[in-house]
Amino acid sequence: MEPALILCLIAGTLCTALWMGRFQQRVEISKPAILIAAILHTIAGVFCVKLFAGLESFQLTLSGGMSLYGAIFFLPLFYALGAKVFKRDARQVFDVMTLCVISTLLIVRVNCIVSGCCEGMLLPGSNQLRWPTREIEMVFHGVLLVLFYRRLCRPAVPGTVYPLYMMAYGAFRFVEEWFREGDAIFLGLHPAHLWSILSMAIGCAVYFELVERDRRRQARVKTRR
Repeated sequence: MEPALILCLIAGTLCTALWMGRFQQRVEISKPAILIAAILHTIAGVFCVKLFAGLESFQLTLSGGMSLYGAIFFLPLFYALGAKVFKRDARQVFDVMTLCVISTLLIVRVNCIVSGCCEGMLLPGSNQLRWPTREIEMVFHGVLLVLFYRRLCRPAVPGTVYPLYMMAYGAFRFVEEWFREGDAIFLGLHPAHLWSILSMAIGCAVYFELVERDRRRQARVKTRR
């Protein structure tokens, strides 16, 4: 790994530890275990983005590039497994870990700028200037971080933060992808366009299912009263 990427991952790990410490009671984790969990989260994230990139290019190897959608699609499997093994409320785990994912992906985009990857297309009429897609994505993630943090600080349906993130990022990335360089596979669509649609679909399905379950639960409570 390049030094810039290593530094970004270290910063992302520290942010993960800070968020887990901030919402320690929700994820029911001891202080000594927070840093260990944060390190494991970063390792799992790197594995997920590399695995997804390999599958996307039809290569069963982790030596290729990275695809951020690997974190969005595959990390939830680790969250669900961890919640089950350690007997934690999966909804609370997903809510808190959403902030960890967003923070890490925001910071990792710095490495994209340093390494010169994931560039935007050239601006019309320019041979050098490009759409600032990476910078815009960092701003987008920064805004989501603030909004979701505020959501976690007030009553809301548990477990809905991560599906909301999947919907928001899917919609954002679908639009942004038109301004990024990439290989078209169908009707001018890049692979990320398809992953964006899938992300929005999964996010919507999970979000509305959780909201409906919460509505039924509240209805039963009122009936008993």
